[in-house]
Amino acid sequence: MATLQIRDLPEDIYLRLVACARAEHRSVSQQATVELRKALNAPERDRSRQALAALRVSNRRLPVGAMTPEALIREDRDTR
Repeated sequence: MATLQIRDLPEDIYLRLVACARAEHRSVSQQATVELRKALNAPERDRSRQALAALRVSNRRLPVGAMTPEALIREDRDTR
C-alpha cells in the first residue's frame, strides 16, 4: 500500500478531518482515505446525476410492453 505525506496542510482542514474521524470512529489516516475516495469519485456521481436529470426533463418513457429495468436485471442475473 502506498504512503502519502501532505505538507503545509491548513489547520482548519486538519481539525475538520480529526473531528470527522472521531465521529466515524476512524483514525485520521483512515478518514483521509475515505474523504479522498469520495472526492475522486465525485465527478462520476456528477455525470450520473446530470444524465438522470436530463432523462427526467426529457420526459421519455419506456414503450408499452417493454421489459422493466428490474426484469432486465433479473434476466441478466439468471443467465450467469
